[in-house]
Formats: sequence, structure tokens, C-alpha cells
Amino acid sequence: MKIDGLWTIEFISTLHLVGSGVVVLNDKRLLGGDEGYYYSGHYDTENGQFSGTIDVTRYNLKSLSVLGDIGQYTLKLEGQVQDYQIEGTAWMESNPNRQLRIVGTKKAEL
Repeated sequence: MKIDGLWTIEFISTLHLVGSGVVVLNDKRLLGGDEGYYYSGHYDTENGQFSGTIDVTRYNLKSLSVLGDIGQYTLKLEGQVQDYQIEGTAWMESNPNRQLRIVGTKKAEL
């Protein structure tokens, strides 16, 4: 399956906070966001495995991250890709105990 496309994402953190957003995956580049943060990063896939690094930056000062009141942070991501779904775990590079469980669903091809 070609992974490039528009994806919706849902996530829950180790702080028991939930969120959702959208991302575009295109040629190992990831761009997206939610109601308070935008995402920019890179990813790789091999044999059904997904990995990446994502910079998360607040643009809406009234919004809180599902990982806490943080203006900017970097996530590391690992997971599996199957059909039109990605399931995985992300963690803060600076605090690996702050984690997210992530489920992504492909909505459109590029």
C-alpha cells in the first residue's frame, strides 16, 4: 500500500487526555495539525513498520497539548501500517515517559 495521502489521527496520552487532527504524508515528509498545534516532520516505512520524528508547535495560545502545557516539543514515533491504518506509539524526545497511543486512518490519496 502506498502510504502517501491525507490521514486523520486520534491519540490518547499517558495523562489520559485525548485529541485528534489531520496529517498529510508525502514522500517521507509529514505535515498537519489540530485545533492548537501544527506538526512538521519526517517518517520512514519498511516492511509494514512506520517510524518518524515530529516537531509539534503551539499556534493557539489558548490550547493545551494532550501532553501538558507545552509550547513546542519533539515526538519520536513507531508503529505498524496495515491497509489504510497506522497504529503506534509516540513519546516526547525530552521526556520519554510522556507518551501517546496513536491511530491514523487514511482518507485520501495525493
